[in-house]
Amino acid sequence: MMRRTTNRRYYSSANRMGVAMRELPRNVDADAVIEIGRYLDDQAKLAPISLSHAIEAVRKLVETELNDFDLEQLIIESAAARHLALLLDTDSSRR
Repeated sequence: MMRRTTNRRYYSSANRMGVAMRELPRNVDADAVIEIGRYLDDQAKLAPISLSHAIEAVRKLVETELNDFDLEQLIIESAAARHLALLLDTDSSRR
């Protein structure tokens, strides 16, 4: 019972602070999320980050079973959280 109350407090305080909480898909690879974060943190904040180059870089850094669409979503959400500009230049033939 105490755990449920704690979780309810956490989500309500997060909502008051304006933090969007959502459930992550089950197939999210933690190593991929970490590498995406590192990649984005290493990029310059002045120029937009190429989405297709980010996907290629993450694929070189970590082996993951995520498809390109799932990686795109993670990169877009991570870049948005960091207030980074993205160049949406994905190659539709790769999907």
